[in-house]
Amino acid sequence: MFKEEELARIKEEQEKWLQGPVKRTLEKTPERRKEFKTYSGIPLKAIYTPEDIKDLDYLRDLNFPGQFPYTRGIYPLMYRTRLYTMRQYSGFGTAEETNARFKYLLKHGETGLSIAFDLPTQMGYDPDHPLARGEVGKVGVSISTLHDYQVLYRDIPMDKISVHIQANANAIFMLAMHIAEGLNRGHQPKDLWGACQNDILKELIARGAYIYPLGPSMRLWGDVVEYCVKNMPRWQPVTVCQFHIQEAGANHVTAWGLSLANAIAYVEEMLKRGLPIDDFAFNISVWNIVCGPELFEAVCGIRAARRLWAKILKERFHAKRPASMMMRIFMGSGGFQMTRAEPLNNVVRGTISAIAGALGGVQAMNIQCYDEAYAIPTDEAIKLALRTEQIIAYESGVTDVIDPLAGSYFVEWLTNQIEKELESIIEEIDSMGGAVEAIRKGYMQRIILQQAYEYQRRIDKGELIRVGENIFAAEEHTPIKTFEVRPEVEKERVEWIRKFRESRDNKKVKEALEKLRKAAETNENLVPYVIEAVRANATVGEMADTLREVFGTAEDLAAL
Repeated sequence: MFKEEELARIKEEQEKWLQGPVKRTLEKTPERRKEFKTYSGIPLKAIYTPEDIKDLDYLRDLNFPGQFPYTRGIYPLMYRTRLYTMRQYSGFGTAEETNARFKYLLKHGETGLSIAFDLPTQMGYDPDHPLARGEVGKVGVSISTLHDYQVLYRDIPMDKISVHIQANANAIFMLAMHIAEGLNRGHQPKDLWGACQNDILKELIARGAYIYPLGPSMRLWGDVVEYCVKNMPRWQPVTVCQFHIQEAGANHVTAWGLSLANAIAYVEEMLKRGLPIDDFAFNISVWNIVCGPELFEAVCGIRAARRLWAKILKERFHAKRPASMMMRIFMGSGGFQMTRAEPLNNVVRGTISAIAGALGGVQAMNIQCYDEAYAIPTDEAIKLALRTEQIIAYESGVTDVIDPLAGSYFVEWLTNQIEKELESIIEEIDSMGGAVEAIRKGYMQRIILQQAYEYQRRIDKGELIRVGENIFAAEEHTPIKTFEVRPEVEKERVEWIRKFRESRDNKKVKEALEKLRKAAETNENLVPYVIEAVRANATVGEMADTLREVFGTAEDLAAL
């Protein structure tokens, strides 16, 4: 970018600046901290110059938006033609209550849905199971039957409003319900628009909502992806989740590295099934957590990961289609960065996250609400989060220019540095035999635990600043209205599911479940059998138990 003589002159002038103004300033006023580094631990200099990006080749490393390696975005005009999808994560209590929340958000301008399921649903239990006690409808909506799903999606067009189904170990059941309800409305699977998370490796290392051992879990993962690739062109069957890895304690860069390693394992699994890379690569998307908790590391992390993923698909897996190399990103601000102390400060934190996502060029956005350090958000809080996304999109000017920070000496240096660190993490995992083997050996889990401890230690020592919590902390409590799931929800759901079982054709249910069990003992794709069971009115718990009979369970990581 710069000629050698120009760089030499800049370096000479920089040395004069350091020995003159900088030295005199430090003699009077020391720097605020002994060392400056990003949240992920990358050391930072006070200033960056052309010397720091002297090897940058514009066409090779950046290029134009919509051009390999997609550093500047995956579409030619980005937000000038279509804004990021605004997709607040929502679900609680009953299907009726969540349907009302969906309609509330759509009324106020939300452009996509994101479904949160309660813990029993995620773990494959019906509301009346002993292990579901105390958790029904608490952290998401309770869904057990196709009837529940019909109520959940009442009056919402399935072919015109995209949905992200936040399901992992239970993804096959929730996808089947979505397909079954679509069929009831006259929609073929090819008409349905949306995605499901379906990131089981992340569950095994970070979040813990897994049902089956690693092998069968990957089999179900692959069945979902293969079915969608062959039958649902408007559906993304896996969202590789950097988000939950960071929420569990990994720093921003490590979480990106581990999630990319998981994504590589998923690609390899589909190749083993005989699917050509260009048939499915575009169906893999990423759920990223930005502002971790720093704006520049978040922006540069998105740019670096997008560029590295394009290189991996092209150079490692020999993808040919440009679309195969595009990383589509659904971002959310981090719950871990929100504080219970002075919760209104979280409005600012969420705003910074949304700006980072927009500057980084994400395709969809979900902003954590200011009260989520306490509970599921209130209508007021979730509306404010949606308004934050809208104000940035329509008023701030951030979306008017594509990748506006490109060319910054610091931004390009940090993008390059993060990419190098991501490559190093992937190489380490490759040396162990890939992500699946690294999980079996406990490698990823140990890294997350170590970094979670370090993160909390830095907060406790004041090395990582949390305004209102470990600096400028106020003695008085800031009262806010918080959301509470109706205490009657669990009793209502237990009574309903028991009556439902009595009223259905149980012979038909038994036959469908037996077909599912027998198919699970073969190598057949199980999605059609789960759809049949769903349409026969089998419950999530019954389908999950049927597969438990064949696959067993993973009670803890030692069982993998």
